Amino acid sequence: MDGLPPRALGLFPQAAVSKGHENATAENGPWVITLDAPSYFLVQHAKNRALREELYRAYLSRASSGDLDNTAIIDQILKLRLEKAKLLGYNNYAEVSMTMKMTIVEKAAELLEKLRSASWDPTVRDMEDLKNSAKSQCVEESDSLMIFRVFNDFKLVLEQLNGRF
Repeated sequence: MDGLPPRALGLFPQAAVSKGHENATAENGPWVITLDAPSYFLVQHAKNRALREELYRAYLSRASSGDLDNTAIIDQILKLRLEKAKLLGYNNYAEVSMTMKMTIVEKAAELLEKLRSASWDPTVRDMEDLKNSAKSQCVEESDSLMIFRVFNDFKLVLEQLNGRF
């Protein structure tokens, strides 16, 4: 739990108390770490890289395997949305959704492409600068910019490049 701000650390014993650990404290635990948003502070602040990676990967794959796998439900929802769109005379559900937002799919796609094209080259340059700065400061695996690493391992580098980010 090293590296977590006190307000974040205080959330974990609260979760532990709700799970029956009546004597849980921020200082001594036990802590209950879930995949809820408050636990995501760990990815951002914890010094333990393995813990950050484990939480990050678990968060990305939540509800996608085992008893909690909701892939079939999502597939069914998507099929029903397409069926609804076809019954209403649309080509896909995006067109149905856009009618409620006073726009059309093509305009939304055009806006997204403008944003992507305007931001792509600067983002690539920023990532290269971040990698190069990390290498110059001997940050381990500086070519690997996984999100669970950037927040903590590259913190100093990010602070030095802060004027650009």
